[in-house]
Amino acid sequence: MSDYNAMKKWIKQICLAIVLALVGTGSYAADSRAVKQLKVLGTAVIHEKNLADGRQNAVNDALVAAVGQVVMELLTGETVVQRFQQINDSILSERDNYVKNYRVLTESVSGTTVRALVQVDIAVDRVSRDLSRMGLALAGAVYPRILFMVAERNVTDADFTYWWGDRRLLSRTICEGAMAATLEATGFEIVDPPDLTSPLSLPVNAPEADMVALAGRLGADVLVTGYGTAAGAPNTMGGATRAYEAVVDVRAFNVQTGQPMGRTRQESVVSNQDEVLGGREALSGAGVSAGNDLARQIMAVWQQEQDRSAVIDVEVEGTGGHIASFVRLRTAISSLSGVNELKMKAMSPDRADMAVKYQGSARSLADALLLQTFSGFGIDIFEVTPKTIRIRLVNP
Repeated sequence: MSDYNAMKKWIKQICLAIVLALVGTGSYAADSRAVKQLKVLGTAVIHEKNLADGRQNAVNDALVAAVGQVVMELLTGETVVQRFQQINDSILSERDNYVKNYRVLTESVSGTTVRALVQVDIAVDRVSRDLSRMGLALAGAVYPRILFMVAERNVTDADFTYWWGDRRLLSRTICEGAMAATLEATGFEIVDPPDLTSPLSLPVNAPEADMVALAGRLGADVLVTGYGTAAGAPNTMGGATRAYEAVVDVRAFNVQTGQPMGRTRQESVVSNQDEVLGGREALSGAGVSAGNDLARQIMAVWQQEQDRSAVIDVEVEGTGGHIASFVRLRTAISSLSGVNELKMKAMSPDRADMAVKYQGSARSLADALLLQTFSGFGIDIFEVTPKTIRIRLVNP
């Protein structure tokens, strides 16, 4: 019997070694080709019978089209529409920064029109890098979760209103709501203030470190904090109509590191016969402008940080006798948006350790994994730290 047990243990170790070898060599990196080759048609009009210039203009048209095609593949259609002027000025107008090589395959002249079929090699990594620096979220990018702690004082208010103070608020302040709606429309995930049974009783100017720590406890990746104020402005309209000016001054911080990610100060002036409504309108306008500016700044820093992000350790318990379930879990993790690479670190009879390169925080990876459904087993994510996710397989 002892020989049988020894043989059984030896076979189990061999099986684990085989599984470790198979999954350890698996790397689920996203397509990271630095150069993309395209065949693009360019068109131009021949002016004053100058065929040479017409040909070159057709080639130039093809080169811009090739860069534009890569941009369309890297960004969502909504982002391209919203930021087209910025893309045109910074990327399409600088096509030579991204064209590595090109070759005219054929051309055709019809009347005063010349068309050229051009094979173009585009430096995709350069396009992606510069789009990220502009704060444009790449398709499939993982957006950070944002918590707002923005105090507000309208025209007739004696003091600031804010949700972390001595009284509960049933809704966001005007400028905070405008910023939240703007960033959410861009793709960011907004963390709602907690439903407090008792007020936090923190001062309006609580230390930034305390605010960042609170944002971390609430599951945010980014904290936006600051002030919004509205007051009467010099009246240039005459009559009963008055002018009201609002200023929104906010800063963004990376919750994990505490480092700043951006700052903006936006103003808005409106006219209204009612001072409260005028102040609200001005605060909303300044909040929308602040949200647009912050979205660009935060995403630029976030994507650069994610490109340099440390690997998240994923530890899975309960793998003993359930290797098939673990393999399906590993496949699900590797297929999540934002996962660039997955590698095995170690495997023991009842546990597997993986290293996951992910464009986001450990919390956002855990949240994404919780949305997955598995046939024949479940998962229990019982601990999440900034660098580690611990999972237990739940088998029937």
